[in-house]
Amino acid sequence: MLNVQIDEKTVNKMLENAINERVEEIAKQKYFLTFSELSKYLNISRPLIEDRLIKNGLNFYRIGSKYLFKREEVDEFLDYMTANMNIYNNDIKLFGRLESISEDK
Repeated sequence: MLNVQIDEKTVNKMLENAINERVEEIAKQKYFLTFSELSKYLNISRPLIEDRLIKNGLNFYRIGSKYLFKREEVDEFLDYMTANMNIYNNDIKLFGRLESISEDK
């Protein structure tokens, strides 16, 4: 049997370090993503973002000709989209088309 003893001071220091690392990680996250950043974040092309995500309701914000996306809204939108998929309807490229076909029936 292994008996490990760690004093409270050591545990508190370890927790403090872990919390500080996570806070720094969260602070570095951007509120808005550009098209380029969103493309890298999702690992999909800009045309696919425009055709399948924006046309299906992904929110975006404009500053002149620049499009911005809230990371939180992107995650929520994709959670919604993927939650409505199944084994027969699991292609993001076809999502909007399949959704509109099922509404027609």
